[in-house]
Amino acid sequence: MKRLSLGVVAAGALSLILAACGSSTTKTVTASSSSTATSTATSTPASTAGFTTITSPPPPTTASASTTSTVQTTTSAAPTAIVALATFRSPSANIGCDIADGEARCDIARRSWSPPPTPASCPPEVDFGQGLQVRTSGRGGFVCAGDTALDPTAPPLAYGVDSRVGTFTCASRTAGITCTNATGHGFFISSVFYRLF
Repeated sequence: MKRLSLGVVAAGALSLILAACGSSTTKTVTASSSSTATSTATSTPASTAGFTTITSPPPPTTASASTTSTVQTTTSAAPTAIVALATFRSPSANIGCDIADGEARCDIARRSWSPPPTPASCPPEVDFGQGLQVRTSGRGGFVCAGDTALDPTAPPLAYGVDSRVGTFTCASRTAGITCTNATGHGFFISSVFYRLF
């Protein structure tokens, strides 16, 4: 019969309790105890829902042993907060967005990238490429408009928060803002680069 000492069991239980208090990072908790081994026990790694690994090396067969239990946990990030802001700006105020009239649109004040040449379909009396937009269906594209979605009085959409209005979702992250329609098409916009999909 294989037996683990009370100290090893207590160390393992303490490690599991501490591991359950995790966040979005990987943590390693090590608990040590000294005990007297009455027999040789072997323990293999175990997994709980793919997140917790417990390893306990077998104690030596000598009369006195020191056992270490290590628990490593990886937990996912907290759920993203979702709000319903039709008009908002990035926390830096460099990007302003508007979700209305069957489209999600974000304009940008300062950027290091340039839009492609103005297409013939965009009238010369309006601006082209000051932002990106996506309609209810189809890929994202460049804005061709005489107005702007940059509104300094719009509330900021905090980093890590999504705004969902109708079939559109815009996600504010430190890297930039991503807006998508219900079919998964949309755009990513930042001061450094953009992406249409």
